[in-house]
Amino acid sequence: MTLESRPEGRRLRDMMARFATGVTVVSARYGPLMAGMTANAIASVSIDPPLMMASINRKSETHQAIVQSHSFAASVLSAGQRELADCFAQPTTATKLKRFCDAAWHEAETGSPILDGAIAYFDCRLVDRHDGGDHTIFIGAIVAAGYEEGVEPLIWFGSGYRRLAPS
Repeated sequence: MTLESRPEGRRLRDMMARFATGVTVVSARYGPLMAGMTANAIASVSIDPPLMMASINRKSETHQAIVQSHSFAASVLSAGQRELADCFAQPTTATKLKRFCDAAWHEAETGSPILDGAIAYFDCRLVDRHDGGDHTIFIGAIVAAGYEEGVEPLIWFGSGYRRLAPS
């Protein structure tokens, strides 16, 4: 029995859903394998040197692609990219791998796919990884990054998408 299937696992998930996060697609490419997944478990680790982390389920194709390529990218999605977030959140199928959710993308330094229209991106070379239960916590040195001004982010809170409102 997994923690999630036990009552306390559901409660933990519900508690974690109280933490508002941006929505990203973490992606990597190794040879013909191009994989990506919706993720909100990313964070800045250090400014000097510029490092970030991404926590990725070991069973995912994205995990395999990061391990093989020694790199990954995180594309921070805009409010208008909800359909991409939903597509990349689905279990991987041969069609998804082949079509990469029909997303337009480009590359910067590492060759990892960066989604066009993202409000920010971080292209990282893998420098370390740590065991995180059923996930691996990948630490990447940011080798290229960029952002767009004045674009509303896609936000995840309470197990659903939200919009920012002025306070």
